[in-house]
Amino acid sequence: MEKYKISVFTPVYNREKTLPRLFECIKNQTYKNFEYIIVNDGSSDNSQRLIDEFVKNSPDIEIKAISQKNKGKHIATNEAVKAASGDFFITIDSDDAFKPEALSVFIEEWEKIPQSDREKYKGISCRTCDLEGNRIGNAFPKKYLDCNDLDLRFKYNIEGELWGMTRTEVIREFPYPEISGLHFYPENIHWNNVGRKYITRFVDIPLRYYINDTDNSLTDKNNVPSKELFFMREHFINDCWDYFKYNPKHFIKNIIGLNRDGLASGKNFGEIIKVPNTAGKKILTTLAFPIGFILNKK
Repeated sequence: MEKYKISVFTPVYNREKTLPRLFECIKNQTYKNFEYIIVNDGSSDNSQRLIDEFVKNSPDIEIKAISQKNKGKHIATNEAVKAASGDFFITIDSDDAFKPEALSVFIEEWEKIPQSDREKYKGISCRTCDLEGNRIGNAFPKKYLDCNDLDLRFKYNIEGELWGMTRTEVIREFPYPEISGLHFYPENIHWNNVGRKYITRFVDIPLRYYINDTDNSLTDKNNVPSKELFFMREHFINDCWDYFKYNPKHFIKNIIGLNRDGLASGKNFGEIIKVPNTAGKKILTTLAFPIGFILNKK
């Protein structure tokens, strides 16, 4: 009997082209003690029909299919967490794919952490790879790193997307905010906030395939609206400034971006300058305003 139960979650919005590929990955997992939660986020294509067929044709998999009006991935995640009964929670997007041994490796890596230390960890995160199996991003300095998400990016300078398994109780402790008019909540804000309390074991093993297929994606990272980006800029400037010394360029870019995305989302300079929480940051924001203004015009 497999000791831990995993809740695997997929948010779906108009993904009829990619769902069959993902469903094959779900069916082929070597670790069997999992439930599969699908939240249809108001799709207008044939996604719901494919979901219904998958439920009907997969009696050996515990599936929870949920439908909601189109509210965004962050709200779909909150709904999935409410329905989850697993010890761990994993999100796999509807346009992604992952290796058959993925869930097994997550559990194997979790078991390597001494039981007395596990309360300090939110879970396990792995690397992503291209379709040829090549790691995306630079290598870790060792097989695994025990740190938070901010340390990983700024202290260790690790690049490339990661994919993780999180303790469900931690996910429940940090629900996504439901902000009126915000259709996408930047995930790095969420994970950076979690990382202020919990560390993660990051393992240098690629388990998820990254597939560049963003048509109708819930989170097209190359086309995030300015309003959502403004929230992200504010987060880095006000909540993560203690990491400035590791990568000043990153934070200066966010100062400039605060101006550009603020203007693009309808704010004026008087509203933008109220956001930085120290006098020094306000001065930098003022100095960067002409650059942000020009970038917004372009």
